[in-house]
Amino acid sequence: MLSKLINIQIKLSFCTRFIIRSFFVIGLLFCFSNAVMAQTKIIMGTTSDTKGNSVEGVTVIMPNIGKGVSNSNGGFTIEYPASKGYPKKVNIEKEGYSLVDYDMGRNGLSITLRKLDKTLKGQVFAQKNTPLAGAEIIWKGVNYEKVTKADAVGNFYMEIPNGKTVTSSSEFIINGKKINGRFFSYNNKLNEVNIVLSGDLSNPVLKAEKPKKEEIKEKVEEDTTTVKERVNLEKVVNDLEMQKSLLAEQGYKIRRAMEEIAEELNSSNITAQEKSRLRRELDALSKQLIENEVAFEAAQAETRKLMDKIRGLLYEKDSITTAFTEKIEEVEAEKELARLQMIVVGIVALLLLVVAGGAYFVSRKINKQNEDLEKSNHDLNQTKGELETKIEQIETLNKEVTTKNQKITDSIRYAQTIQEAILPAAIEFEKAFADYFVLYSPKDMVSGDFYWMTNQYTLDGQKTVLATVDCTGHGVPGAFMSMIGNTLLNEIVNQEKIFDTAQILTRLHEGVKKSLQQNNMSNDDGMDVCICTIHFNSDETAHVQFTGAKRPLYYFQNSFLQSLKGDVKSIGGRDRKEKPFTTQDLYLMKGDCLYLMTDGFSDQQNSDNKKFGTTRLLELLEKNASLALPVQKQELNDELQTHSWGVEQRDDITIVGVKI
Repeated sequence: MLSKLINIQIKLSFCTRFIIRSFFVIGLLFCFSNAVMAQTKIIMGTTSDTKGNSVEGVTVIMPNIGKGVSNSNGGFTIEYPASKGYPKKVNIEKEGYSLVDYDMGRNGLSITLRKLDKTLKGQVFAQKNTPLAGAEIIWKGVNYEKVTKADAVGNFYMEIPNGKTVTSSSEFIINGKKINGRFFSYNNKLNEVNIVLSGDLSNPVLKAEKPKKEEIKEKVEEDTTTVKERVNLEKVVNDLEMQKSLLAEQGYKIRRAMEEIAEELNSSNITAQEKSRLRRELDALSKQLIENEVAFEAAQAETRKLMDKIRGLLYEKDSITTAFTEKIEEVEAEKELARLQMIVVGIVALLLLVVAGGAYFVSRKINKQNEDLEKSNHDLNQTKGELETKIEQIETLNKEVTTKNQKITDSIRYAQTIQEAILPAAIEFEKAFADYFVLYSPKDMVSGDFYWMTNQYTLDGQKTVLATVDCTGHGVPGAFMSMIGNTLLNEIVNQEKIFDTAQILTRLHEGVKKSLQQNNMSNDDGMDVCICTIHFNSDETAHVQFTGAKRPLYYFQNSFLQSLKGDVKSIGGRDRKEKPFTTQDLYLMKGDCLYLMTDGFSDQQNSDNKKFGTTRLLELLEKNASLALPVQKQELNDELQTHSWGVEQRDDITIVGVKI
């Protein structure tokens, strides 16, 4: 009993010492953790999209500080040593999203992201390699449906929801016809889809399969004469598409030179003197391009002439073929009748040998019919030879049309590359403004709209000249005018150092009339222009001088969207009164915005032929004026797409917004 009490006392003593030591260790750890916490800081925040919805899985990165990942509620934390100071910059990583804005407030770091849609590129073919122009394409999926239209060569582009992709189970509807995986192929790396309505698997667009035995047998048994006489217009179109690389050789030297100059102009390391020299070289090459495009117009006229000739030959071929078929049917009927008559004569001869006279008469009649048949066959052979000659002529003309169309299409595509190269680079906007956006959407491959700007540093401080220009027409004619306008503005402002907006438009007006010889010719082509010269002051204010040629200037100041009207006079054309251009002055504070635009956005129609309208556009600008300018651009784009859903774009669209 005593030994048990002793054992119990020993165990209690051991437990007491263990508990005391444990509390001692815990106390040390607590003190150490407090010391560590005193040397570290924690940043808490949330991630959401432009609509306020939480975004999960966003990696938030603070350079030289640390990073964190948002949870299902969009929340995240970043712990970092206090010795590294206060973080000054934030980046994010999330596929399909881009950073719009971030703000460090009382409730922590608030990050706003924009969800990016992907663009699906494709081409649709009627059968074999014949592009299907103007086709309506619908891509249907679970809880979404995308609609677009193909252009003149079957190409189409479609904005698809983030995270969606084309699979073999995807469903396309082409002009109301459902298409499954057997009729299209998809390139995942390029995000491109090719669709063939006939499902012809021997087509290079789709995967090749071995033909069936029945198909081989039918191919062997096909009448070779009929195949030779067939005028396969689809093959002509395919040959046209295959030979479209021929024109590239004519403009190769100009293309390489323009691309090299455009790359140097986009560089931020070149001097103003070097930039001026490069722009003069670019202007000279632009003039060479205009001469090349004049040759293109002549080629286009020749192409139309050849197409009319082909249509006439095809009509004549159809007439000859119809007559040929009718003649064959007539001959076959006569042959059948002759065979029946010979049978009757044979029977009569066997039964009535005594009727020799009757047999002789029948024999003469049969001989006469045989002679007529031989003559008919001779006429048919002659007609066949004439038809073969016509077909050879058509094939020769088709080859000529293929070459001309190849040159025309590639010339327009190259003109698009040059036009994009002469537009102001993003770095020029970033040098002058706190924030900006450019909404630029040509109706065709090349545009009659363009925007222009330059930054000049004078003894009076920095001056920025900014303009949006709407040339007469769109497509190739409009692009010609835009090249002339861009060249003249470079000469007036960059070379002659004229900054007064009324003088700039006066010189531009005279230059256009001289370039188009409008004093001697009945040519009324011209431009509508909104131009302003911005004088930046040292106190972060700006003096804006504005002149408009039938275009206004809009500005957001004191929480209201306001405007200055332009002169009722265009650039170029025959102006008998010759009214002078006038200037208007405007004074802006830091954070105020300017908006320059052409009339393409407000004139865009919907499916009911109703325009978007200037009033509705101004209300939309005023509603979103407090947002970041890239977000304003997205809102404008969304409203335009909703308004014009299923309707072809009517005109070129240009809107430029800048913040002082």
